[in-house]
Parts: sequence; C-alpha cells; structure tokens
Amino acid sequence: MKTNHLLFAGVIIAVALSLPFYGYRWNLFMHIFGAILFMGNIVVTAAWVSLARRLRHTEALRLGIRGIVVSDTIFTLPGVLLLLLNGGILGTPYFKAHAMWLFISVGLFVISAVIWAAVLVPLQKRMSALMRATPPGSAAPEEVSRLLARWFRWGGVATLLPLAILVLMVAKPQIG
Repeated sequence: MKTNHLLFAGVIIAVALSLPFYGYRWNLFMHIFGAILFMGNIVVTAAWVSLARRLRHTEALRLGIRGIVVSDTIFTLPGVLLLLLNGGILGTPYFKAHAMWLFISVGLFVISAVIWAAVLVPLQKRMSALMRATPPGSAAPEEVSRLLARWFRWGGVATLLPLAILVLMVAKPQIG
C-alpha cells in the first residue's frame, strides 16, 4: 500500500474515532492513545535510526531513513490528529478557565510542529532521495551524514517539546 493511501486511511480513522458524541471517557482514551502513537514513534524512530547510522551499513541506513517517512505516516500523523481533535474537545473547559498550562502546551506543540514541517520533513525528503539514488552495495553519500546530524539536532528539540507538554498535561500546574 502506498504511503499516501496509508495517510488517507489514518486521517479518516482518526477523525471518525474523535467525534464528540462518543463521550468524555472515549475522547480521553483517544487523546491518550494519540499521545502514545505520537510520543512512541518520535522516540523509537530516533533510536532505530541511530542504530542504523552506527552500523555504517548502507542498506540499514536506507531502511532506517525510509522507515522515518513510513512511520511518520502510519503513527505520527494519526497520533497528532487524535491529540488535536480529542484534545480540542477535552480542553474546552480549561481554555474557558484560562488555564495557563494548556496555553503553554499548545504553544509548545505549535513550535514542535513548525520544526517538524519546516526542518525535519525537508531533511527527511532529501535523505530519502539521496538514499534512493545510492546504488546497492555503495557507501552512503557524505551529505546523508551531514543531514542526519541536523535531523538529530532538530529532532531532539522537536522531541523535548512534546515531553514538556506531557508533563504539563499530567501535572496541570497552577501557573500565573
């Protein structure tokens, strides 16, 4: 199945599972499930791409970089949709109460999304194109190493922000 078909299916399923008439507990479950998909994928993806990079084996690296794109489509994007749709439903009373922890969380989420869309996705596309163009058995282009270094730096920032959001969502501290 092509990545675009998986993305479309994930979007439809996430939206259908997030409709507001299922009730509070369902939306809370879907919000937590979205957080697991999202956080799990961004942490695990970095781990196995790091292992592929350490092997210095072109085929492992090719698979790792392809895996970034596929896993973002299957796990990260549906997770984000579940977080946003169900979080919007669950967060309405907190927004009305001007809960600062929620405003900060949304701001951090937006920053993470901008890093992902403006930096990480273009890096992933470039690395993927370079690895597709690399003949089997050849060494990975040096540019891939430079791009991976940038991907890990920016990916680290884009991962730490959601971890901070997770702390804020669970603790719900009284700020301001």
